[in-house]
Amino acid sequence: MNDLLNQDGVKWVALIGPDALPIDFSPQELNVDAAVAMWAGLDVLVEDTPARMMVRTGEIVMLSHRVDENRLLLIQAESNANLGSLRNALKNAASRIIDLA
Repeated sequence: MNDLLNQDGVKWVALIGPDALPIDFSPQELNVDAAVAMWAGLDVLVEDTPARMMVRTGEIVMLSHRVDENRLLLIQAESNANLGSLRNALKNAASRIIDLA
């Protein structure tokens, strides 16, 4: 997950489990529970299980990529971050996490 955190503009990264709680997140001094719970709520609102989601405000962008049916990676980044680069980094990290299982 540190490679995701080192992407330009990324503020934090979390691996979310099936119980809508972070399995792991970085940096550890941040409290990401509220954002993770909100994201898990958005995830269940759609009929199909989305592989990727994005929410953008004037200040931040949040992107997720599904690792498998029970886990997903979520990052929060600055609104001017390179979205293509972040999406590719999330996809690559998710495939590496699957390989670890």
